[in-house]
Amino acid sequence: MMVALTPVNAGPLPEERPVFGAVDDSTATVERVLAALKVRKWPLPETVLDGMFEDLEQVLGEQSFPDEAEVDTLLRRTRGSLMQLVAAIPDSDVGPGPVDGVVDKARSLVSSNPSGGPLGPKVLLRRMALTVVDLLDQLEPLP
Repeated sequence: MMVALTPVNAGPLPEERPVFGAVDDSTATVERVLAALKVRKWPLPETVLDGMFEDLEQVLGEQSFPDEAEVDTLLRRTRGSLMQLVAAIPDSDVGPGPVDGVVDKARSLVSSNPSGGPLGPKVLLRRMALTVVDLLDQLEPLP
């Protein structure tokens, strides 16, 4: 805990000096104040988000045609992105409604395997990438 000096209203003193007290700026207090103000602190570091956006560009971009080796790598990374985003959504936000549907879809995709054939992994990858976009939309505002 960090101690800061703040004036306490204790009435006039003979020497006209303010009285100072301790301020609690612990993580728990900051989180409680943010929740009370309904201000959402972005749950993921900017470097993680940058990597997610780069992966989304590789999967969903106009000039995106990943080969089989790239698809396997992107599947692992996109699955990781889904897990991070699902973990970042506060439990209080998950309930009946659109957030719950997206979270359920993400959990289902994380545990699924691509269907047989050459298109199976690519289809699963695109579905995962679109679900990442949906989860990012649920976690707005973007930093």
